[in-house]
Amino acid sequence: MNFQTLIKNNLYKRSLLSYLLLPISGVYTSVQIFRRKWYKTFPSKIYRSEYKIISIGNIVSGGSGKTPFTIFLTKYLTQKGFSVAISHRGYKGKFEKENKLISNKKEVFDFAQDAGDEAFLLATKLDGIPIVVGKNRSLSIEILTHRFPELDYIILDDSFQNLKIHHYLDIVVFNQIGGIGNGWVLPSGILRESLSALRYTDIIVFNGTGKVPSELEKAQKPILKGSYIITRVLSFTKKMIQLKDLKGKKIILLSGIGLPQSFEETVKRIGIKFTKHICLPDHFSYENNKIFAELQNLVVKENINFILTTEKDFSKIQYKNRLNLPFIIIEIEFQLENEELLNHFLL
Repeated sequence: MNFQTLIKNNLYKRSLLSYLLLPISGVYTSVQIFRRKWYKTFPSKIYRSEYKIISIGNIVSGGSGKTPFTIFLTKYLTQKGFSVAISHRGYKGKFEKENKLISNKKEVFDFAQDAGDEAFLLATKLDGIPIVVGKNRSLSIEILTHRFPELDYIILDDSFQNLKIHHYLDIVVFNQIGGIGNGWVLPSGILRESLSALRYTDIIVFNGTGKVPSELEKAQKPILKGSYIITRVLSFTKKMIQLKDLKGKKIILLSGIGLPQSFEETVKRIGIKFTKHICLPDHFSYENNKIFAELQNLVVKENINFILTTEKDFSKIQYKNRLNLPFIIIEIEFQLENEELLNHFLL
């Protein structure tokens, strides 16, 4: 049984293993509840900025679509004339423990590729947006406001559980594919906090084309609904590829993301057929040449025409594809259905 199957059978469903882990989940939940009560009791411990801080987070471990929504919201606000910057932790990047500006209003710095896959993707997708990476979010905010005092909004990616920072607006993102799993908190489920924590958010974002789960509606919070749309398919050299040119080709998927099923569903939705999906751990670094050698053997052995991957994965692969493997990339963006509701909170 591989890791993905283990997760699917025990954290997205209620199994004997998940029941056995419930006592640990109870302790973990109690800690999360205590943290929120502690900061509510001692508000002086919370960092408050004079700037409007928007937190985009989740209560689900793994992928929920925060990064595409962060890109969407940043573009949305800049198109409305606001000045926006981003604070990102830079998870598993070189600068996670030292706060560093990786892009400003003019350029993306060369070292940004070492800042972690999600942070680097944000920098390359958002021209002219200052981005600071680092675990210390209050320091990131100070760096941004000192360098760019004209800012209107600072977006904190993955900050719902960061109770040390006062948020002007809290947005929690859910993905239709993963949903809430089996409804239980880690380690017996996929939730970082119990669903009762949704009382602390201002907006719920539901990423999917289906019906919003009743558990989210019960939170009685405004729900923004939207979904991914594929904007382009690109070659390794960033040339446009037409979907008709992929018909009859032998394609495999490669991803190291939190919710690989979402990638599969997105690909299927535009009619691309694939023979297998190689699922790697989330934030996979691609530092080891072994993965490329294995892919090379697979391409030759099974006559693979293309290896289709995500933008997040390609942000790392593009500097390490020494074997010139036939990678192609899908670009996606979040498309919102009810823009008026978002306007109510931001404009």
